[in-house]
Amino acid sequence: MFDLVHKLEETLSNLQFDEYAKLKSEKNPVFEEYPVFIRLLKEIESLKCPVPCREGGGKPVCEIRNCVQGKGYLGCWECSDRCSCTKLDYLRSVHPNLDYHLDLIGKYGPERWFSKRGIHYRWQKESTEKTKP
Repeated sequence: MFDLVHKLEETLSNLQFDEYAKLKSEKNPVFEEYPVFIRLLKEIESLKCPVPCREGGGKPVCEIRNCVQGKGYLGCWECSDRCSCTKLDYLRSVHPNLDYHLDLIGKYGPERWFSKRGIHYRWQKESTEKTKP
C-alpha cells in the first residue's frame, strides 16, 4: 500500500499535476483542494516504518515494540500471553482478526502468512478478501 501511495504522489509530481489542478479549479472548485490531497498522501506515506520492528525499526515509544524486544521475540506471535495482552487492544480495534493473523504468522512465519490471511482491516469487505476459515 505505501509503495502505491508513494508511486501516485511521485507520478502526480512528475506530471506537474498541481499546475493542472490550478487551471482546472477555475471551472471546478474541488481542484482547489489538490494541495490537501497531496498533504494527505504524504501523511499516509509517513505511517510506514522504514524498517520492521523485528529488524530494529519502529517507533521507540511503541510499547508493543519495546515489549517484544524486551522479551527477545521476533513478534507478538511468539508470546504465550498475547491473547490477553492489553497492549494490543488498539491494534485489535483496527485489525479485528489480529489474533487470528498472529496465529497464522506463528504457524507459517512472517514471510509466508500473507497469502493465508483473510480480512485484515475492519474497513475491508469480505467480497474483496479471503475470509478466515
